[in-house]
Amino acid sequence: METNIANPNKSHNGKTVAGIIILIIGSILLIDQLNLFFIPSWLFSWPMWMIAYGVYMGSKYNFKKPFYIWVIVIGTAFLFTENFDNADRVVWPLAIIGVGAWMVMKHNHKANEAYKENTYKEI
Repeated sequence: METNIANPNKSHNGKTVAGIIILIIGSILLIDQLNLFFIPSWLFSWPMWMIAYGVYMGSKYNFKKPFYIWVIVIGTAFLFTENFDNADRVVWPLAIIGVGAWMVMKHNHKANEAYKENTYKEI
């Protein structure tokens, strides 16, 4: 068994966040069963599971891989469309515009880096 003292570069952020998420879910389920507070039904819907999974994946990879953003955005879009009337009229066009803008910005960012590398090289 390895410890953080033996291998300080190895982190367990993903496991810690997963444990915290499980503790929160268990606490909410217990509160719901004891009828202490009103728990909204959307809190246990499948879009919320997507959002929780996105947060978990982001923390697992220290928020460096963009996969978690996509899962959270899609989960949030479905959450809005299921809980608000006529939200799908606005949410999905905004999501498509956001994806297009992200693709343009990411493409231009790489082009700018390539331009800077070619422009500032010493001969």
